[in-house]
Amino acid sequence: MRKDLIDSMLAQAETGDGITREQAIQVGTLDREELDYLFEGTNRLRDRFKGKDVKICSIVNAKSGKCPEDCGFCAQSSKFQTDSPEYGLMDVDKIVSAAKEAEAFGSNEFSIVTSGTNIEDRKELDTLITAIKRIKQETSLEVCCSLGLMSLEDLKELKAAGLDRCHHNLETAQSHFEKIVTTHTYEQEVSAVENARKAGLHVCVGGIFGMGESYDQRVELAFDIKDLKTDSFPINFLKPLEGTALDHLEVIDRYEALRTISLLRLVMPKMDLFVCGGREEVFEDDQEQLFAAGANGILGGNYLTTKGQDPKKDLDMIEQLGLRPVFESV
Repeated sequence: MRKDLIDSMLAQAETGDGITREQAIQVGTLDREELDYLFEGTNRLRDRFKGKDVKICSIVNAKSGKCPEDCGFCAQSSKFQTDSPEYGLMDVDKIVSAAKEAEAFGSNEFSIVTSGTNIEDRKELDTLITAIKRIKQETSLEVCCSLGLMSLEDLKELKAAGLDRCHHNLETAQSHFEKIVTTHTYEQEVSAVENARKAGLHVCVGGIFGMGESYDQRVELAFDIKDLKTDSFPINFLKPLEGTALDHLEVIDRYEALRTISLLRLVMPKMDLFVCGGREEVFEDDQEQLFAAGANGILGGNYLTTKGQDPKKDLDMIEQLGLRPVFESV
């Protein structure tokens, strides 16, 4: 076992700056025994920089389906024939009700997610503004939105209404992007992230792993996001959905998923790492392992088009590990 190699990585990460790209590539060469040893270290790293708190985020699929983009993983794209639900933007009361339900089971952050390239319709934007104002008035939640390729001006309006955070995934590495999305560019994704930062929002940026990318491309995405100096990283694992362009792929191997989480903790030791989509499919009854690999947050409740784990089961798991689910607003 290459303990010296792993110990040198962990020592570098403990400085808070993270490992080098060369060290990150070496994480991809570790065998299972070496990974188990690494996870002991990434568990300590998580504890050092994030303590015992586990942050829980919830989402509402506030507008579903009929998206003109062709993202190969997404059941909501109009390019694919799937059984994904289709409906327009929820009204204010429904969005606020979903936020209160999320708060009741322990979420500290609530994200409003909409399908489509972006939100351009003035009526829809005003609905979101009103909903955000009410959530801030009637709950203690931090409010996030995931609205696509938004303009700086519209994001400034949402920020003024009380929006705390903007979520926008880059999806995958730039070198793999055109194999997943062709209707917009990687540069447009980065521009949307930069608009959110310019608007004064905290920014949550991550990707989806297991979409046919190489391990080196996972490293590429990790360092691209590190360079953007964002605040948190939602880690998603592809759940191949029937009818989508990627429905022929298999769910990522559990150890490869854990390797990916540990890679991100080593590259970005101070980052909030949330494990979101694909958690149940990849980890099944071994979900506690994701915290040892370095995660300090989860997406609770349901996902955009699929059911999630019972929130009570999540809370029980966290507490049994001696960790603390965070109930107050961050």
